[in-house]
Amino acid sequence: MFYRFINFRKGLPMKKRNMLAAVCILLIVSACSNGGGQSESPVKSAEPKNEPPKPFTLNYYTNLKPAVMELETSIIQKKFPHITVNPVYYSATLKPEHLAPAGSVPDLISFTIGSLWDFRDVDLLSDLTPFIKKQNFDMNRFLPNVLESVQAYSDKAEILFMPYTLSSNVLYYNKNIFNKFGVPYPKDGMTWEETYELAKKLTRQDGTVKYKGFQFQLQNLTWKNQLMQPLVDPATFKTVVNGPGWKRWLETMGGFFFIPGNEVGGSFEKNQDVAMYSGPNILSALPEAAKNGLDWDVVSLPSFSGNSSEGTQMISPFYAMPPKGKNMEETFQVIAYMMSEEVQTIKSRQGQVPIINSDSAAKQYGKDLEGVEGKNLNAFFKDKVGKPFKTTKYDDIAKTVIYTELLPNYYKGTKDANTALREAEESANKKIEEKRK
Repeated sequence: MFYRFINFRKGLPMKKRNMLAAVCILLIVSACSNGGGQSESPVKSAEPKNEPPKPFTLNYYTNLKPAVMELETSIIQKKFPHITVNPVYYSATLKPEHLAPAGSVPDLISFTIGSLWDFRDVDLLSDLTPFIKKQNFDMNRFLPNVLESVQAYSDKAEILFMPYTLSSNVLYYNKNIFNKFGVPYPKDGMTWEETYELAKKLTRQDGTVKYKGFQFQLQNLTWKNQLMQPLVDPATFKTVVNGPGWKRWLETMGGFFFIPGNEVGGSFEKNQDVAMYSGPNILSALPEAAKNGLDWDVVSLPSFSGNSSEGTQMISPFYAMPPKGKNMEETFQVIAYMMSEEVQTIKSRQGQVPIINSDSAAKQYGKDLEGVEGKNLNAFFKDKVGKPFKTTKYDDIAKTVIYTELLPNYYKGTKDANTALREAEESANKKIEEKRK
């Protein structure tokens, strides 16, 4: 065959003969490299291994009660078995300002909203926006005005914290006292003015027992700020509590204590001598009180007559992450999971009002608590979050002056409304100036 190729090649022009020879050489080399025609299997690239997540300890700083923290720990470690939760509890010697100097900066913070500025003042809050985007966390899951309320705490509309349950208010009432004096039970949608009339009918003495018509936790309803009145001017850092809005609030809420016999005191749960009460959510404590004879129910938190505000200021405990943490990605995964419908439902069953827009979670409210069957638990969901006003780091000073100075000075009768408001304004401004130095 090769001889034929030589003879054939001789009949070609020189240029074509050279090209043909080159092609033949390539064919021979190719055949040899293929081992006589037997092909080798292509080399497979190494497949990526799904390595388990690395174990780490989640240092969790909180002011939660140990029993509540046990539930948090259980939820987290069941979902993330590689995480060990280490609770670090707030104390007089371990406040937010003590954490960094003590070398105890946590991975995760869970606190009440009133302490938010304490963490911000010592640079223990980071913007969660990058983690929200990277992990595709859907902020539309929240109830209306929740996101706006969070952003109101930042000049740059940052997400400095993640609220995880609503501290919704209701009006608790003792059926036994209403039955005793033949007074109709309260209803959803009442005004404070109507509640005042009920309180007058129920404030009376029977034998040695002095019954009080209505009591409320001063701090809680001050924070609630149902009239949505601003507290401190963000431009001047001067308090604005001496105005018509706060005057109406003072005369309405403080007016309850002018009912003869309805001075501050009594106990809705323990002594059961208070007919109506409002304050922080006490639902989980009521089954025990019921064992001691309390026959209770709830209605929605009364409103101010003619008030056009669509809701109240958001009160919510929150999650946050200090900046420059070693496990920030993993910690945000924990936060995201705690905001899931699954966890919100678990907490709803324990009596915590879901902060996400989930009918499924809402329908499970209180299911794990004893003695709530047949109660008007839907009242907890009538307390809506209103549009926020701009907050300042000095709002807490104004709020504290309102419930520790303004209200007591008024309801004790030592100051009239105008004087009490003016002195509260002066006191708050002085405290703000001292804080700013």
